[in-house]
Amino acid sequence: MNNLQSITDQIEEVEKLLKEQKAKRIRKKLKKKEIKDHPYIYLLCIDFEATCFDMPTYQKRKIQEIIEFPAVLINLQNGVIESEFHRYVRPTEIGILSEYCTNLTKISQATVDSAKVLQDVIEEFRIWLKELIKEKNLIMPKTKKSNLDGNCCICTWTNWDILIQLRNECNRKQLKKLSVFNQWMDLKEIFINERCSPKEQYSFSQALAKEGIEFIGQPHSGIDDARMTARLAYKLHTEGSYLRITRDMNHYSKINRPF
Repeated sequence: MNNLQSITDQIEEVEKLLKEQKAKRIRKKLKKKEIKDHPYIYLLCIDFEATCFDMPTYQKRKIQEIIEFPAVLINLQNGVIESEFHRYVRPTEIGILSEYCTNLTKISQATVDSAKVLQDVIEEFRIWLKELIKEKNLIMPKTKKSNLDGNCCICTWTNWDILIQLRNECNRKQLKKLSVFNQWMDLKEIFINERCSPKEQYSFSQALAKEGIEFIGQPHSGIDDARMTARLAYKLHTEGSYLRITRDMNHYSKINRPF
C-alpha cells in the first residue's frame, strides 16, 4: 500500500511539473508578441447568468438555463464601451427561480416571467450584432477568408458561458447556436498564463483586485460582470498582454456563416 501511494505521489509530481513547464513555454512565447501583433480593435464581452440551486441535485445542475443575456462592445483603442445588448430570459424547463438564485443574481421571478424565451433573445442578439457589424465595420473570426482572425471577437471569463451553458442549453432545446459563438477568448486563461504563476488560481473578483480594478455595479449581475470583463481586458491589453482566441470549435478549414 505504501509503495502504491509513493507511485501515485510521484505521478502527481510529474504531472504538476509538466503543467508548470507548459505554462512557462506559453508565457515565454507570448512575451515575444507585441501589442500590435494581435488583430483586435474590438472585443464583445459576454457574461451569462443562469438558474442555480443551493446544494442542487444532479438533474437540476444538468438543466441550468440562461436568465440574463448581456454583451458589451469595447473599443481597445480607447477603452470606451460603444454599445451594449441586455436581455433577461424566461426559463422554460424549471420556470420557478430558487431562492438561492434570486439572492445571488438579484433577478426576480417577475423579471423572468415577463421576459422572452432564449430562442427569441438569440434572434434579437443576432439582429443587434448584424447592425453593429455594419455600423462599426466589424469582422468576426472566420467570416472572411481574406481575414480569418477578424478585428473583433467574443470575450468571456472562463469557458463556461459558451462551451458549457449556451451549447448545452441550445442542444437540449434544439435551438440554433449562432456560428459567431464558435470562437472566443477566455480572458481567465490569458490572465493566468501571463499575470500569475502556474500554481495560482484566481476568481474573477480576485483578478480584478489583483489588477487594482474596483468593481462597479452588482456582482453576479450579468451586464455588470460583462462591463467589468471589458475593463479587465482593456487593462491587460494596454499593459502588453497578447489577446487571442483560446477556443475554436470549428475545424480549421470551416468558415462561419455570415450574418
